[in-house]
Amino acid sequence: MRKAVKFRLLFLLVAIVSYVVGSHLLPEQIQVQTLSWELFSTNEAWQRLILVSVWFFVLLPILYWFWVIKAGQQKVWKMLLVFSMSSLVARYQYPEQFAQYFEFITLLKYPLLAVIVLLELYLLVTIIKSLWQARGLSGDPRIHMLDKFRVNEDESELDKTKQESKLTLALTMAYEPASWYYAIPKFSRNHVENTANIKLRSANLGFLLLMVVGLVSITAILYWLLVSWSETVALVVATFVFYSIIMLIANYRVSRHYSLYAFEGKLIINNSWWGFSVVDLENIEDCLLVEEDIETDGKTLFVGGRPANLKLVFGESVRYFSGIAQINELFNEIYIQVDKPAEAKKAILEAKNQKIISETKQVA
Repeated sequence: MRKAVKFRLLFLLVAIVSYVVGSHLLPEQIQVQTLSWELFSTNEAWQRLILVSVWFFVLLPILYWFWVIKAGQQKVWKMLLVFSMSSLVARYQYPEQFAQYFEFITLLKYPLLAVIVLLELYLLVTIIKSLWQARGLSGDPRIHMLDKFRVNEDESELDKTKQESKLTLALTMAYEPASWYYAIPKFSRNHVENTANIKLRSANLGFLLLMVVGLVSITAILYWLLVSWSETVALVVATFVFYSIIMLIANYRVSRHYSLYAFEGKLIINNSWWGFSVVDLENIEDCLLVEEDIETDGKTLFVGGRPANLKLVFGESVRYFSGIAQINELFNEIYIQVDKPAEAKKAILEAKNQKIISETKQVA
């Protein structure tokens, strides 16, 4: 997992814990008095209010700035997200005298939600239409969505942002049909052969069995926790969670059989089911064998663990998608650990040359 992704997940965990713990620390009522140093130093309720406020509106934004904005090279305006979330929690958890000052967040949320819902519905209709049109195409549905909603780096920032939003939603939705495509062997029986096997832990049958046992345990625990409150809710939640078994099976089969392959002029790199990259073969400047572990600054992408034995160098940056396509990053090179690096290098370069020759003949 890349450093930027780790920091983003770490911030999410810290934020959830902070809001839960902070809500319990906040006093239910507080006596409004003339502000003074003595009040802050002796009144426990005020001390807890100030402590939680500093954590919500100062420390969490600072963490968000370094762990998400800077580490992930995100847009600065996204800082509004953490302030909005803190304001929303404050509106419902602060003592009533102070909660009223955050009433604006509840007034703003309705028009904002309306705009977001309309945009999402428009994108949803567009993407469902594209998925329906792609139902007869062979191969991984995610690849077809990448072709359909390709982001042009030469476009304006506004157009590129819109296209990236469409692409993210399209890929996320494409994971559903793609998971069935890979989980059921009959559906993927005509899949192209693997160029090489990336050494992934998820390719082991034992790992799959362990994940299935964990999923069954989580499903049972959630049902047990919710059934006393509502049997219907418990059943719905347990069913929804257990449905993830399709993705677990797809994760195993992709890792074992389809981790690295060439398809329609592209090289597909599957870092198990949760991360993948699609590279135009012509964009591969070089494919090198690596004989020793590489010292990096933590910004290099490794697929299959370390030490890597194959290095791909690209002419233009390629996108790597992870977290069911919710996170995408740009890379100029990728290090991979495969079972047969020499054969993989030969196959990749041959596929690239064949595509160049084919396109040259078409032009002629």
